[in-house]
Amino acid sequence: MKITKRHLKKVIREAIIREARKPMTPDYVLSSLTKGKSVRTGVPFLTTAMDGIASGDFRTSANAIMDALWIDDPPMGAEKELEDLLVGARTEDDVAAIGAEWGTRHFRTSPHIG
Repeated sequence: MKITKRHLKKVIREAIIREARKPMTPDYVLSSLTKGKSVRTGVPFLTTAMDGIASGDFRTSANAIMDALWIDDPPMGAEKELEDLLVGARTEDDVAAIGAEWGTRHFRTSPHIG
């Protein structure tokens, strides 16, 4: 069976849409935070996020989460929302759960996908 470029594009687009609609899980976020590192410093994103929480620098923590999830253009107000949510975080699991809930709300249920 020969697959045309048009058919291949359709299959890829449908796979991307399916993936984009799945909710983020805390395990997914924790894995991204643990495995990903800052290109500039080489420090894992999770370390940066936890250090930011410990020092009360929630903007740094939010940026680390967004970098780990490859989010570079959040909707207006979403970054501040993430910072505010992180105020209550105490553990790595808290950070992962907050990141998953926030990421799903803003990036996995968007009506403009497709």
